[in-house]
Amino acid sequence: MNLVEMTARVRQDLQDTDEENYRWTDDEVEGAIQRTVMEYSLHAPIEQQTDITTTYRDADLDITGLSGLLKIESVEFPLGETPKYFQAFNYWAGALRMVDEGDGTKARVKWLKKHTIGESTTIPAEHEEIIVLGATGYLAMSVSAYAVDKATIAGSQATINYRAWGMERLQRYDEKLKQVARANRVIPRQFYTEE
Repeated sequence: MNLVEMTARVRQDLQDTDEENYRWTDDEVEGAIQRTVMEYSLHAPIEQQTDITTTYRDADLDITGLSGLLKIESVEFPLGETPKYFQAFNYWAGALRMVDEGDGTKARVKWLKKHTIGESTTIPAEHEEIIVLGATGYLAMSVSAYAVDKATIAGSQATINYRAWGMERLQRYDEKLKQVARANRVIPRQFYTEE
């Protein structure tokens, strides 16, 4: 589902489909979707692996090509060692520095990347409803906050209804995010014990 389709899906759940009289602007709906995509990314990031050429006698790695970087997981250098040799590294302000200096060969960087939604998406189809839940919950809560001191045709109950519906959706969204995070969690195991 791309951003246009996701926006339409969110509007459908919000019953905000009258193009002549939208309650939320496209920017508001898309902003809520992007917010939930970012939160989803923090719970279920895309796992990436990139080989980067090191510079002779320099411990810094050029990671400017790692678009959407959330976190560096590991740096393997030099490659081809048995067992694998993982560098201690420092990642600060967009710069990645290994303990050892480079030699002109490649280092393997494993990293976590943000999901995106636009003309296409990286969100798995089975998780698209999580994004809808979050976006609709946030939008409902925003309109309930906006309507607190406003006179509406529905009266004071309109704010309470939007708030309750939004809270229920955000609670379900939070539960789904926790399930996704638990499914993606790596549980360390010990392969053998010392005797």
